[in-house]
Amino acid sequence: MKEKKKQKGKRLHTFHYGNGCLKVIKIYFKKIHKMKMSILKTSDARAVHKEVSEIIRRYIITKKARENFSLNLLGDAKDILAMHEKILKYSRIDNAVIDKIRENLNSFELKKAGDFFVNRTVIVPDDEAYERYIWIKKYCDLMVSNNNNEGFDEKQHLIIANSDTPVEEILPEFFIINFAANKETIKKIYDIYSLLWDCNIETNTNVDTEKLKEISDIIAYINKKCEINTEEISRKKALIKNFKYIIEQHKEKINSEILKDVEKRGMKIDVKELLMKNLQSISQIPEVSQIINASVENHIAEIVNDFNISKAKIVSVFEKDYPVQTDENEINKFLDETNREILETEYEYKVKAAKKLIKFEFIECLCENIYSLDEILGIVKFMKDNNAVMPKISNTLLFKGAKNLLISNSVDVSYSLGGDLERRKIAMLTGANSGGKTTLLKTILHIQILAQSGIPVCAEYCEFPVVNEIYFLSKHTGTLSAGAFESTLKAIAKILISGNKKIVLMDELEAITEPGAAAKMISAIFEILTENDNFAVIVTHLSDEILKYVSKDVRVDGIEATGLDENLNLIVDRQPKFNKIGKSTPELIVERLYRLNAADDKRTEKAEGEIYKRIFEKMKKQV
Repeated sequence: MKEKKKQKGKRLHTFHYGNGCLKVIKIYFKKIHKMKMSILKTSDARAVHKEVSEIIRRYIITKKARENFSLNLLGDAKDILAMHEKILKYSRIDNAVIDKIRENLNSFELKKAGDFFVNRTVIVPDDEAYERYIWIKKYCDLMVSNNNNEGFDEKQHLIIANSDTPVEEILPEFFIINFAANKETIKKIYDIYSLLWDCNIETNTNVDTEKLKEISDIIAYINKKCEINTEEISRKKALIKNFKYIIEQHKEKINSEILKDVEKRGMKIDVKELLMKNLQSISQIPEVSQIINASVENHIAEIVNDFNISKAKIVSVFEKDYPVQTDENEINKFLDETNREILETEYEYKVKAAKKLIKFEFIECLCENIYSLDEILGIVKFMKDNNAVMPKISNTLLFKGAKNLLISNSVDVSYSLGGDLERRKIAMLTGANSGGKTTLLKTILHIQILAQSGIPVCAEYCEFPVVNEIYFLSKHTGTLSAGAFESTLKAIAKILISGNKKIVLMDELEAITEPGAAAKMISAIFEILTENDNFAVIVTHLSDEILKYVSKDVRVDGIEATGLDENLNLIVDRQPKFNKIGKSTPELIVERLYRLNAADDKRTEKAEGEIYKRIFEKMKKQV
């Protein structure tokens, strides 16, 4: 027997379980990612999208689904309605069943199988076959036959292969290892689908329950190292491990029993008699030999009975002399034979298993479906925990009793653009400092992102338009340079040029330039926005100036502060009033600072207090 040492043009063998399902999934998510990013047109909008996605992500359990999750904005009403149908279908499942499914999702993951090497020698007929199977040398020994098949380790499992022997008959572990590494995951898949079937929930995947059960039953006896642990094999492995100790214990008992039996019979061993009969051992005395044989036979029968092994295999492990000794050669012979039996039984089990488990893609696809299920159940959990409702598709942006997702204990607000309540779709939002104007803008954006992703929204009622583009420009802080001002204008121009249906949200554009020019610029933006089928809300403190230039197609909404409470906090009605300018409240801020300073007995800055007082009195006169 010779082992090939030189490899001509080493052939890299890559086995594919079948990546069709995974490729389709990857292409789908790539398209979805491209779609959502094409709808979200500004970095500010994408930043809010990321925040909202993170809120939903907290309800997702599996690591992979959680890491990959991102709200997918859909551009087609049919896709949104399909998402509604899916969520509502799973929301009807009893909460106790959902909890059981989500419990199975804990620690759910598709694990990567580790490396393995089996105690096996594969003998192939010629060099051509050797080259064909050379890749299996990573997993077992491979040799070319020299007719008499000498030179291999007798303790190894030997496979004689032909040039066309299927791989699953040579190296079944190659097909089994991934299943074995994911035994717990496959059991969870079966349990999850069983719960869904019990609820009469149809899944998108054509899952064969019997096939899943068969897979679970097959791999139940295979560990992560691809070792078989059926009851029979486990018993034999335990026997091999402890056999020498077992035999030694029985040897001691046999010798003890022989002495007791001799004493019991009152037998006396006469040395002179041994010499005269030319006996080498007392075991040659017929009466003693009878005792030894009986004791050995009894213990062999006990071992056979206890460990369910053939008597013929261990009949010679004890030397019938006194004191009784063990025959190491016979013991090793038994161990080698039993080990070969184990290897052969394991091999046969693995080959049968491999032929049934060849395509791991089936499990990979089911895992991807479980990750998708995790997302849906996470959304259902989000919906139930927040009393969220399914929004209706219309040509109106309307919500009642909506909450801002990022503010705990936020005040519910209602708002609308277009529709029967208020036909105008373009609004100027005015009002108090710290009154909630920016919060309302973000609430509108939260609602639209969730709704256009087909997700329930945190409101009592909601209607929304399916738009092609979403723009959000957040408030700038500080003074913009000429270059930054120019780039902002270019960004605004792109918004206005687009003829697509869109939602535009802008926060205090006046911050980018001086007030007079800003008012004219914002009025021009309003005028252009009203010329198309757009939805827009622009926050500004320049309402008086802007209204000089805009038409009645622009609605003015106001959020007002009415005073200070006993703790000197602003009293603000955060519900915007339609067709009413919300007055800014700098005088209330100044009053608050003045009264806080006056109430501070330990104040050290009296001059500062006087400044607040004089400013406050001046502002009161102007009001």
